[in-house]
Amino acid sequence: MRERDLGTAAASALAWAGAAAFLICLLVRKIAPYPRWDLLACLAVSAGAVLMWWLRASGRLAPAGRAATEPDRSVTVGRRRTRWWPERRIELVILALTALPLPLVMLFLSTTASTPQVTAILAHHPRIVEVTITQVHHSYLKDGRNYRYYESAVTVAATGRSGKGSPWPKGTVQTSHPPHPGNRFLGLYATDAPAAGIILDSRAELHALLGGHAGPGDLALLALYSLFPLVFAVAALRARAASLASEGVFGDGGTRMLRVRLAGVGAGDRLRRPVGTSKQAGPVLSPALRLASSSGTRDLLLERCLDPVPLADALKDSQGRLYWTPRANDRPEWSTPALLVLDDGRYLRGATAIGTPTQAPTGEPVTGFLPGLEPGRPMGPYALWQPHVHTPGVLCFAAAFIAVVLLVSGVGSGGEALPTACLLVVASGPLAGVLMIGRRRTRYVRQLAQQR
Repeated sequence: MRERDLGTAAASALAWAGAAAFLICLLVRKIAPYPRWDLLACLAVSAGAVLMWWLRASGRLAPAGRAATEPDRSVTVGRRRTRWWPERRIELVILALTALPLPLVMLFLSTTASTPQVTAILAHHPRIVEVTITQVHHSYLKDGRNYRYYESAVTVAATGRSGKGSPWPKGTVQTSHPPHPGNRFLGLYATDAPAAGIILDSRAELHALLGGHAGPGDLALLALYSLFPLVFAVAALRARAASLASEGVFGDGGTRMLRVRLAGVGAGDRLRRPVGTSKQAGPVLSPALRLASSSGTRDLLLERCLDPVPLADALKDSQGRLYWTPRANDRPEWSTPALLVLDDGRYLRGATAIGTPTQAPTGEPVTGFLPGLEPGRPMGPYALWQPHVHTPGVLCFAAAFIAVVLLVSGVGSGGEALPTACLLVVASGPLAGVLMIGRRRTRYVRQLAQQR
């Protein structure tokens, strides 16, 4: 088991940098001949960074001079880590799930635009010309909740020419009103392959098909979707995690302190205290550390992303003080923020059930000034990689990654079945992976609960 360190953080940043470069390459050059070596290079960077993260997080590649299973118990001067990051875990996961589809949305637009017609036109001296409609074959109104336009099949000729004696191409055009012969549009077609048809659109969109940057329609769609990760970024990156170890633990009520030692692991229901008039959420089964005292035991409920087993193994029989602050109107089944401070100065944030005097030790009241309650380093190790929890979900992510590689390699680009199947795997893989990880984690926590 490994702690979060600079190596894992750098690997995560490099993986996201590869995804950002992937998006930029598609924005700069929406369509290009397959295989897309620029996109494959970005994928290789991200894959290498993820591999490095896994090697460090699983302990297979330990930092120089430190054993993979030994937590660093020292507090480095000038580099005090006081924020308790697991409290932001849910927001960060949601941010990742909304940010990851950004390059995938652009890949979808690029893949769907690379039709067999576009491929045929690009292979035969394509050019953009102004054309005039010579004949309207049919026109259909497409009316939906958020759109309304006419899609028409037309035959065109170069502007200023009648088209007689020349096999001018046919195509479709989308307009707000039914088109008529004589209307002018810009079109992309192959001069020596009129049978491939013509694509009628704006100049920017046509240049995008010729290997230029993404058109305004693509940028507008991408900007609209970007609102989702921006909202979750504000929620995830605001000061949610406690800047001080004791933040939120000491309230207006009487703070309690209990002298404890680590005795084992378990699990329990975490029912948060209601905030204001908002509706209270249901209890969440959470992993816990079993804390023993001279008057009984208490559970320190942890965030679900933490594995209490390696914590308990590394800190077995360690002693410290548990602090929490019940309020006058609290119910016994509610949980209140708690802070465990070890004798060596490290700390662990969590929650503890308020309980009753007959169910759990109430500790001693803490009065006056609380000296030395700002420890500088959280406990470790953190189980970043839990095979029993993460492996099935990671397989879903791997399937989505392979599907992306196939798409940018051009496998099946001449048809529709394989690209469509790959797009479905890309869209569903990350979501299925997260759901599977959550299900396996719930099963694991239930096993911990049975150890009571």
